Amino acid sequence: MDRKAFLKRLENGPLYLDGSYGAQFFRLGYTNIPGEMLNLKVPDVVYTLQKKYVEAGSDILLTNTFSANRIKLASLKIEEYLEEINHQAVRIAKKASDNRALVFGDISSTGEFPSPIGTMPSQRIYDAFYEQAKILDQSGVDGFIIETMSDLKELKMAILAIRDFTSQKPLIAHMTFEKGDEQSLESPRSVTGTPVQVFGNLMNDMDVDVVGINCTLGPKDIYDVFLKLSQYTDKPLCVEPNAGDPDLIDGRLTYRMTPDEFGVYTADMVFHGASIIGGCCGTGPEHIQTLKAIVDKNPDFIYQDGKKRAQGLYHVKDNSFYLSSRTQLIQLAPFIPIGERINPASNTQFQDEIENHEFSRMIDIAKEQEKEGAKILDLNFGIEKILTVDHFKEAVIALDKISSLPISFDIQTNKYLQEALFEYPGRPLINSARVTEKSISAKAAILKRHGGMLILLAMGKKIPETAQERFEIIMDGIRELERLGISKSRILADPLVLSFGADNDPAITLKTIRLLHENQIMTTMGLSNLSFGMPQRKALNAAFLAQAIEKGLSSAIMNTSDKQLFQIMKGALNLRGQSFEETRHVDTQNPFVKALLNGEKELLNQLVDQELMIRSPLEISQKVLGNAMNEIGELYSEKKIYLPHLILSAETSKPVFERLNALSETKVQSKGKVVLATVEGDVHDIGKKIVGTVLSSGGFEIIDIGKDVPTEKIVEEVKTHQPDILGLSDMMTTTVGKVKEVSLKLKQEGIDVYVISGGASMNNRLAIEFGCHGYSDDASGALKLCKKLLNVDSDNNSAP
Repeated sequence: MDRKAFLKRLENGPLYLDGSYGAQFFRLGYTNIPGEMLNLKVPDVVYTLQKKYVEAGSDILLTNTFSANRIKLASLKIEEYLEEINHQAVRIAKKASDNRALVFGDISSTGEFPSPIGTMPSQRIYDAFYEQAKILDQSGVDGFIIETMSDLKELKMAILAIRDFTSQKPLIAHMTFEKGDEQSLESPRSVTGTPVQVFGNLMNDMDVDVVGINCTLGPKDIYDVFLKLSQYTDKPLCVEPNAGDPDLIDGRLTYRMTPDEFGVYTADMVFHGASIIGGCCGTGPEHIQTLKAIVDKNPDFIYQDGKKRAQGLYHVKDNSFYLSSRTQLIQLAPFIPIGERINPASNTQFQDEIENHEFSRMIDIAKEQEKEGAKILDLNFGIEKILTVDHFKEAVIALDKISSLPISFDIQTNKYLQEALFEYPGRPLINSARVTEKSISAKAAILKRHGGMLILLAMGKKIPETAQERFEIIMDGIRELERLGISKSRILADPLVLSFGADNDPAITLKTIRLLHENQIMTTMGLSNLSFGMPQRKALNAAFLAQAIEKGLSSAIMNTSDKQLFQIMKGALNLRGQSFEETRHVDTQNPFVKALLNGEKELLNQLVDQELMIRSPLEISQKVLGNAMNEIGELYSEKKIYLPHLILSAETSKPVFERLNALSETKVQSKGKVVLATVEGDVHDIGKKIVGTVLSSGGFEIIDIGKDVPTEKIVEEVKTHQPDILGLSDMMTTTVGKVKEVSLKLKQEGIDVYVISGGASMNNRLAIEFGCHGYSDDASGALKLCKKLLNVDSDNNSAP
């Protein structure tokens, strides 16, 4: 279907998606076969279910291809059927739709995280999505939906892959979020730490037609996530809640939420602006039918004076004025200092380090500037002709690993810029474009592909001499960018600061700022250019910045380590009737915690050396470093840090624990030994790996035996390793019974071990019924549960 026609259709009232597939197949007894293989083995079963969805009122049928990408199918050991599964899925759905419903190709996670959260190269993930999208498109789908994504970078790979193959068909992009914390006002975030605001804001730029959320939460809990999302995107909204939490009744996984209850709560989101609505785990044709009936009976909630309500009743007007990293959203108001010091100009040693792929100095500078008050980091690698694509890709991944501030990409070679942005999971600032046809067209294409904002220089081939000429050339550039599809709100104009020592008049820059500000154009500038080659540079820069802020300057690329400059910046803002909001950092006085969170291995070893003068290696490991890791676990539990921080801390601590073990006459004892496994038939191990990281950080010895592990193999590994605790993970509704199977098998063989469970398809009721000793819905809860079961606390031994 044509994208414009699809969006026009959304103006006439909501469209209904179908409901779940896996839970429905499970109910029919297909518990030991991947759902996608049913397309080939029993296509009539898939056809019958999809036909019921159409009869229930579904306007959009999703192909039965949720896990049908090469990486996921390889983990299921059915990779050879990839093309046949996807092609047959479209054929079945087309037949079931009978021209009464659109058929959208369903694409979801590969089951692996791209680097740096995971180990999978981004290109390989992109290739898997491109391959699947190509098959689905050539098989005749009307559009695409990306579902159940927990990692923003992986979602971006899927969007780019689909759009690189086809730009003609509608695309719906979803992410999955956990509940926010009402007491701390913590926003809903994905498991990898991305706030729903960052997702929504980036999707405004990406080439998608509809933005949405699905899975994990039932309609009551997902409602708050929906409202928050609606504040940060102007695109049509789509929602697919679960049918509450599951229970196992008579050996079958059952979701207790009735169609009536589901329909009432889910319909409320239609009345508040959702354009597409459907169901996720546990929902069936009866849920869709009931939902549609409720909405159809209450058209007054959707229409006013015969017209559909404005999309998303809670949308904000300035949702473009943000930049983001994976975890941080920065609003460009009232004034944004951009850190200038990731730049090897006049520093040959720094340039040599970059050329040799050594990025430790870059990371240190990034952390320093964030502490100083920078809100954005300018990334400039100096002499680009001596570098390769890999330098830029590696640098972006390294910054993403420390969950840094948003990045201003000061990269002049477009090939390098595009590769850097390919790895970037946030909304970037691109620095910069001249007002020439070649420069503007190239940057516009990059912006349309990757999203973000652009610094537009007040110059073409030459620098205009007067303020009016600079203003006019900026306006010419803005008009050209708007013609190419880049709105004015995505542009920061640079009025150009030239060297005062070379007899350039700074008043021209100030007048240009005023003209731009009066026309609601945001501005930025390279402040240090003013004082190049001059004595008393700091004083000149500070005085000029104060004058520029008074004229309406929006931001500046500046030296954030200059405390006097920073104070004058704050004073100038106060005189303008505004204030500068300081960045809140993690509140800890523990130097070990700070070093671990920042990945400062050298500093951590120095702290250990100091402690070795007064303590034994064993005591440092148990009491000092172990307690620091426990505090980090608590910070993660309280959502004050996120997965990138946790992974970095664990990686930083490991060699130090190993060093202390080597120095100690007595081997450091762990709090306990834990074997982790994802049950047979389930190839998801993202959550399990997070649990392993948290437990290891908390002092437990972890043995991860993998995913899709048969019951017999799990029991065998328990016999071999003799753990204190066995942790079982299950994400899929079709395999949840395996948790019970493992628990019963252990009891039958008289094996005494604590069994705990977790995963999207598990809950506390199921855990009790399955004979587990505990359940947790997140990693921090798993740590507390393990401590409770083994009766250990933070003062006991810690594992390396």
